[in-house]
Amino acid sequence: MKSKDLEKLINELIEKDELAKFYMSKEFRHLKKAILEENHWECEICKKEHGKITKATTVHHVQFVRNHPALALSRYYTYNGKQYKNLIAVCSSCHNKLHPEKRKGFNQSKKEKFNNEEKW
Repeated sequence: MKSKDLEKLINELIEKDELAKFYMSKEFRHLKKAILEENHWECEICKKEHGKITKATTVHHVQFVRNHPALALSRYYTYNGKQYKNLIAVCSSCHNKLHPEKRKGFNQSKKEKFNNEEKW
């Protein structure tokens, strides 16, 4: 699929709140399996940062699909002339840490203060 076609498709799915359909697509499922197999089903973050082997269960987009839909099926991206991995094998724990916004009860304004009319 061409980058522009992919971008258009993903933007349409985002508008319809159906982005999950992309993750269930044949193209992404095959790519996900290939990434996991290449990394021997081991979490890249646990291995690199903690020196431990943990089973990877998913693939994380470094460049989030919602922000960079054209990179949704790209293994790599280029920034300032240097190539970086866009898809990394991760365990569910690390994936949750990479996406705090998906946690139940997540509040983006952590500086939220108690305020009432009396302002005491």
